[in-house]
Amino acid sequence: MQRQKGWRIAAAICLSMLVLTGCSQKTASHVEGLDELGTIRAYTREDDSGTRASWDDLLSVTSEAGDLAEAVSTDDMRKAVAEDGAAIGYLTQDAADESVKLLQVNGKDISDNGYPLIRRLYLVYKGEPSDLKQEFLKFVTGKGQDIVSEQFEPVKKSTSFLSMKPKGTIKIGGSSSEAPVMEELAEAYMRENPNADITVTTTDSGDGINGALEGTYDLGMSSRSPKDYEKNLLTFTPVAKDRIAVIVQSDNPLDTITEKQLASIYTGKITAWADLG
Repeated sequence: MQRQKGWRIAAAICLSMLVLTGCSQKTASHVEGLDELGTIRAYTREDDSGTRASWDDLLSVTSEAGDLAEAVSTDDMRKAVAEDGAAIGYLTQDAADESVKLLQVNGKDISDNGYPLIRRLYLVYKGEPSDLKQEFLKFVTGKGQDIVSEQFEPVKKSTSFLSMKPKGTIKIGGSSSEAPVMEELAEAYMRENPNADITVTTTDSGDGINGALEGTYDLGMSSRSPKDYEKNLLTFTPVAKDRIAVIVQSDNPLDTITEKQLASIYTGKITAWADLG
C-alpha cells in the first residue's frame, strides 16, 4: 500500500511538473522576428479624419497621447505602412490591398462575426431636405444598399425604388472613406432620375460636417459618430457599416493583436515590437 501510495504521489508530482512546464513554455513563447523590428512606429490620421475619430472612440484612446506619425489620407496611410517595416496603422477595410498585411484583432479576421472595430458611415444634412434630397436619401437607404454591400455592410435591407424624377442639384462632400461608394450611389441614382445632377467632393469628415452646417454641401459625408451638439444641429442618416483594418507591412511576422495592445501602442505604453510577442 505504501509503495502504491508513493507511486501515486510521484506520478502526481510528475504530472504537475508537465502541466507547469507546458504553461511556462506557452507563456514564454514569442513570435520569431519581432525582436528585429525594434521600436513601433504607429501611424494615425489627421485631426479632422472621421477614421481617426472612430479609431480613438473604439479603443477609448486619444491619439495625441502617443508619439505618432500622421498620415494625411487613406492612400498616404497605406503607402507609409507598406514602406515601413516597423509601422502599424489603420484604414477602412475597402482601402486595404496586397501591399499591406491585415492583422486579426482579438483573434478575429476582419470578415468574421465578432470583429470588434466597426463604425457607421453617415450622410449629414441641415434643416428640412428638399424633394430631391429626400428621394436620394430614400434611394441610398433602400435600393442603393445593394451597392453599399459590395464595399461595406448595409444598414438596411434593399427595397424596390421608383423615382418621381424631381429636378435639381445635390452637392455632397466629406469623408474620403465614404466618397467612393457615394460616387457609385450618385451615378446609379442619376440613371434612375436623369433630372438630377449630383457631385461628390472628397475631403474629410470634419469638412463634410462643417459643410453641411454652413451650406457648402447639401449632404455631408461623415465616417464618425456625431457629437452631442451636432445632433441638435444636423440630421445624421446611417448609410453603411464599415470595418477598420489594422495594417502592418506585408512581411511583418505578427498575425494577431488585441484591442488592449492597440490601445497601449496608441497611448505610448507599448513602444517595442518585441513586447507584442
